[in-house]
Amino acid sequence: MRKQRLKVGLAGVMCTPFRGDKEGAFAASGVALEALANALDFELHVVAQGVYTLDQAKAAAAELDAWGADFVLLQASSFAAGEFIYPFAELSARLGLWAIPEGPPTEEGGLPLNSMAAANMYASILGTRVPHYDRPVKWFYGHAGQHQFDERLTVTVRALTALVNLQGARVGLVGGVAPGFDNLIVDPVRLRSRLGIEVVPVSFNTLLRRAQGYDAAGVRAAADHIREGALEVERGQETALEKSGRVYLACRDLVEELDLDALAISCWPRFQEAYHLAVCTVVGQLNADRLVTACEGDVASAVSMLALHAMSDDVVTLMDLSGIDEAEDRVLLWHCGPTAPQLASDAGVRLGALWLFDGYGGPPMGLRNDLVLRPGPVTVMGIVPDLDRMLVIEGKIAEDAPPYVGSRGWLTDMRVADHPVTVPDLLQTLLGAHYPHHYPLVYGQYAHASLELAAWLGISPIMPRAYTPYLLP
Repeated sequence: MRKQRLKVGLAGVMCTPFRGDKEGAFAASGVALEALANALDFELHVVAQGVYTLDQAKAAAAELDAWGADFVLLQASSFAAGEFIYPFAELSARLGLWAIPEGPPTEEGGLPLNSMAAANMYASILGTRVPHYDRPVKWFYGHAGQHQFDERLTVTVRALTALVNLQGARVGLVGGVAPGFDNLIVDPVRLRSRLGIEVVPVSFNTLLRRAQGYDAAGVRAAADHIREGALEVERGQETALEKSGRVYLACRDLVEELDLDALAISCWPRFQEAYHLAVCTVVGQLNADRLVTACEGDVASAVSMLALHAMSDDVVTLMDLSGIDEAEDRVLLWHCGPTAPQLASDAGVRLGALWLFDGYGGPPMGLRNDLVLRPGPVTVMGIVPDLDRMLVIEGKIAEDAPPYVGSRGWLTDMRVADHPVTVPDLLQTLLGAHYPHHYPLVYGQYAHASLELAAWLGISPIMPRAYTPYLLP
């Protein structure tokens, strides 16, 4: 994935009658924001001169637009004219309004800045006097370096980093959606118009022909690369490991040639029927190498995984919700075996046959990653295929292992849309909302950033519903 850094611009509006040290406050804010830019990995451009006139406001907005700002922090360094907000309302960049603390009174005892009133006024003007402005605006208060300001900016940087990396992304759909998984079908025209993401169809036969055409030396190197992440390879799976190396190389080369940012692979039943191979381990290795790949042709999950990867710069995976343990208030996250080795517990990864397809006859069919998810906080975020709703769950992977093979872990301490839920609440929420059966997952706490991403995209979060023993409308 070619990760783009978020570009944040800063400008400060001011007014002479308020005699606090507005220039000094703005300069100090720029310095402190530079430190945050380094810590949070975003680019920063500061409009050096304070904005005192409408012409200066127009010039500042034009400067940030020419630089290519994705997000503009407009600081009310003091109270200023209401008209100053209009040039910033014309920008393609998202807006944040920043009010700063007043500090001690002036020598005359007067209010030194009246910053909050200015930010309040600008938020009101945008919402009531600019009919075409239909984006949310985020407020900030305090000084850079203070907890609340830094917390709010961190969430915004994560959310908008995901947004700028989604816009213009290209997702390769290999072999279409898995047969029968109609709930995963995405309208590519709607995806392009809503999120700016292009679906690039790749036929199964194109990938398979490419996989079968590599020389032995390259395939051995790819197979060795896959083997490196495992503690053990099940006996009798050497042919499957070699074939996995071939499919891995084909995926990597097609990503390069087609300029793709992610893949959604129809991983079954075509690979099993045509190549006698389960590609779970291939999917796991692609994700291990930071090439976001979703199972079963699930484009919406590939998009969600791209967003989580951009927020976290970490490895992602895709799970099913396969069982419940109401006594321990936890649910089983499981999938056949497509999870990257980096997400495994200390027990490591065993490459083995996929029991689902042993019934095809002949030797057991591989490969899949048999692993238990390592304990720790995780975030699940899934944009549904209709592109209008988003599921956000935060929780923890428990220490103990579920008694199954595949990629799996117990999820507990769950919150949906930042609200605590029990297992019955979760089931009421998921099944009542018709949420699909796939759960994109990343380690870390990214619920707030995911919810903010939903707000910037105009997507509604799926809100929790309390359990009832009766059917709800």
